Amino acid sequence: MVGLGVGVGTGALGSVIGKLATLLGDEYTMLKRVRKDIAFLERELRRMQILVDTLADMEELDELAKDWKGTMRDLSYDMEECIDRFMLRLGNGDAKPRFRKKTVRQLKTLFERHGIGTQIKELKARVEEENQRRQRLNLDKYIVSPTRAVAIDPRLAAFHGVTKGLVAIDGRRDQVISWLTEESEEPKVVAIVGGGGLGKTTLAMETYRKIGGNYQCRASVSVSRTPDLEKLLKDVLSQIDEAAFSKCQAERWEKDQLVRQIRRILTGKRYFLVIDDVWKVQDWEFIKAAFPDNYNGSRIIATTRIANVAKSCCSNSCGRLYQMLPLNDGDSRILFFKRIFDSESSFPPQLEKVSARILKKCGGLPLAIITIASLLANKPQNADEWERLQDSIGAGLSYESDDGGKGMAHILLLSYWDLPHHLKTCLLYLCIYPEDAEISCEELKWKWIAEGFITSKQGNLYQEAESCFNELVNRSMIQIVDVDSFEEKYCQVHDMVRDLIISRSTEENFATVLNGVCNSLPTKMRRLSLQSSGLEQKGAIQAIIRSKLHVRSFNVFEETKDIPPLVDFLSLRVFDIYRDYSSWENKHIRNIGSFYQLRYLRMSGLGITELPADIGKLQNLETLDLRGSRIRRLPSTIAQLQKLVRLLIDNDDFVFSADMFGNMRALEEVSDIYKVDNPEIFLEEFGHLTKLRKISMSRLWGWWRVNFGNVKCYREALGSSLNKLGKYSLQYLHTNGDMGNIIFRDPCCTFPHLQDLKLVHDMERIPKGMASLTNTVKLEIAVTQFDEEGLHILMGMPSLAYLQLTVGFRGTMSPMTVSSNGFKLLEVFHFHCNISYGEVGIEFAAGAMTALRRLHLSWRARLVRLRSSDDVGMGIQHLSSLMQLQVETWCVGATLEEVEALEGPVEKAVTLHPNRQTLQLHLHRKDEHLMFKDEEERKRGRPAGFFIPLAMLEENALELHVCFSDSVLCHLPRLYNLSPEY
Repeated sequence: MVGLGVGVGTGALGSVIGKLATLLGDEYTMLKRVRKDIAFLERELRRMQILVDTLADMEELDELAKDWKGTMRDLSYDMEECIDRFMLRLGNGDAKPRFRKKTVRQLKTLFERHGIGTQIKELKARVEEENQRRQRLNLDKYIVSPTRAVAIDPRLAAFHGVTKGLVAIDGRRDQVISWLTEESEEPKVVAIVGGGGLGKTTLAMETYRKIGGNYQCRASVSVSRTPDLEKLLKDVLSQIDEAAFSKCQAERWEKDQLVRQIRRILTGKRYFLVIDDVWKVQDWEFIKAAFPDNYNGSRIIATTRIANVAKSCCSNSCGRLYQMLPLNDGDSRILFFKRIFDSESSFPPQLEKVSARILKKCGGLPLAIITIASLLANKPQNADEWERLQDSIGAGLSYESDDGGKGMAHILLLSYWDLPHHLKTCLLYLCIYPEDAEISCEELKWKWIAEGFITSKQGNLYQEAESCFNELVNRSMIQIVDVDSFEEKYCQVHDMVRDLIISRSTEENFATVLNGVCNSLPTKMRRLSLQSSGLEQKGAIQAIIRSKLHVRSFNVFEETKDIPPLVDFLSLRVFDIYRDYSSWENKHIRNIGSFYQLRYLRMSGLGITELPADIGKLQNLETLDLRGSRIRRLPSTIAQLQKLVRLLIDNDDFVFSADMFGNMRALEEVSDIYKVDNPEIFLEEFGHLTKLRKISMSRLWGWWRVNFGNVKCYREALGSSLNKLGKYSLQYLHTNGDMGNIIFRDPCCTFPHLQDLKLVHDMERIPKGMASLTNTVKLEIAVTQFDEEGLHILMGMPSLAYLQLTVGFRGTMSPMTVSSNGFKLLEVFHFHCNISYGEVGIEFAAGAMTALRRLHLSWRARLVRLRSSDDVGMGIQHLSSLMQLQVETWCVGATLEEVEALEGPVEKAVTLHPNRQTLQLHLHRKDEHLMFKDEEERKRGRPAGFFIPLAMLEENALELHVCFSDSVLCHLPRLYNLSPEY
């Protein structure tokens, strides 16, 4: 059952009761001196738990009841800290009954030395005192409300499509586009202004997606209320010039250097930028200074909640101001009913009147409508239930008064209070992340587990965490960043939701955010989030040191000037150094072996090169994430971590010790296995890791081949191990094509649970064994030969929803037609065609891929041509559900005529498509400056727009990957590796 562990309002009460029950078990019969007191604590706390749970979910409490609830919450944390230290000293780091019997003499010494008996009596006295207060205050009058959990709502993807494309966005987007595309070479800014939750960002990004491909450079960034301007400029640079961004990272450029580089890159270019969520005029002026005033049609969209900021953004003669307004009644109805019933026509007529009253109170605010509709989607569809909700909503929103924010806060609070208690706790945990952060979904779930928010009688905590995450998504409290990736990598919370959870967290002393804002700090800090480089709060370091025995979570999201000494953090469950901060060094983590309660450890610091041997003492550790660190080996004591579930590495120099896998049988996820010190031992132990759900080892075979010579036997043994593991719990496999040929060569191979398969490096063709992958949802594969047989194998995979197919460089493919007989569930198709001269051999017949929403085509115009008899590209007009079409054409070495010969038929197919009014077409030409104007120019050997200053070429260059004429080769005498495109 979920919700009996640690909670925002209940503290650690549920966890404490469970541990007290364990101490009363048969394994702990030696504890006679305190057994009576432990039994009293367990009995009294169970009686008090019902009331604490009830008060934790009450919206309004008087001050006395609120104080009692807070006291019980803090008491529960103090009790758990005491019990954990007690059990640790007894030789048991967790609450499971594996206690080693000790002699009476040892116990007597233990009790006298550490005062355990005295501590338990003190806790007993505190519990008695709070029980008496409870009776005096007459708090036993509240009733507990039941809660439930559900899976992800299957209507959510369609809902996202409506909010982006169908509900009052087309007309607004077209208006903004008309302003941006007015015939004027002068730079132009369109400022979108309106209150929070009106859809400013949605409108800006829809415009960006619609016309952004028509510009030479484009970027979108979010500013926020407390912007890190250096980080923002780096974000812009990474989107307009990856090479310059890499150099910036290596050389640690300052803001002035970033501004100069961005201006240099954009000078002479036609660019399009979205600057989202600007709060201050001075921030806008600084950002705008980084972009040159090109007189070639460059455009900028800025969004803000503040009118004077908007006026400043569009103050030049060509500037435009777009005022966001609430949705009208008709659009509000469409948005509301689409979220609950899929369409307006399918809702029960008895809900008509109450729906109108609810929508009136939402005031046309999209966020409010979505929030309330998401809440109602999980409730019975009867008028009484909806009336109760309608009655609880306060006055309607008004953006002409100062009460609008309060009204929205009330709307959000309504959704918050409707959450079961464990979901409130999980949601509030997101307050530890910085504003606008893209949060790893996997990281979030495992942190919830490590914090004790998730419990389950069945023992599968990860599935329970997924259920919690899914329900928060369903209720629109969490937003998936990329809903089309079929792999929930990142999520966010809306700014207004974030404001809410920070407020609630502060009230409950749930988490303390150190972000440079001078707020008073609590006496005991339970969860810490460092988001400020200077820790400007007065006495912040001292406060952290004072709370070291109580801190349960320590998250570092910013480079810190001062690092508190990490000693005696005995309650710490989560320790996360989020990024590659160089200020963190080996000396700062030398005492990490004393963090006995640690469950989640991430070390991304560049200054951290090794872990101390004491890490083997972390007997509760479940996640060890070393991605971004410079650690190359783990100490041998790592093999003692028998509860370790996730081991994550991305350092190319890291070498796995084969010996460690023998004892780490709890492992469920390992990545990326690249180098191992002993292949024989590794292969012997690897096949026994039957709990593995995720494996990434895309380069392992290549490294073995280089370092161990002809190791065909190793390859076969590894394939055999993977086939064995596939029969157990394996859901995700990332390996290379060579290994894919081995594990899928048998047509009857068995991977019953495999959902996500990625095979990098070209395979010769689609292996026959893949026809048995009946549950695979996502597939990424590269082949050199693609024919009818391979097509039919893929079409026969019944669960496939996401396919990325690459026909490799110098590959071949036969003419083929995708019929209506397969790909019934396919929603996203990425097709990269890199064949050496020939036709793009795929055509879509009428009725093909009926679920396909997104198609991405990539090809080299120099090498391919469309297979078409009627000048209509690939039968794209037959993909009836298509909403987004992206075409990427590599122009290197091609003529303009060859590029247009690929793009023209595609554009014609779009004009014939049944969804042509809403279908989004994005045409992108890659390396357009290396395209020839015509055949005559190609014969001369250099595109008109291509020029390499010889001063930029190093005399001692050993490799060159570029397209150029032979005339420059004489200047590179030491060049031995040339990779021309033609």
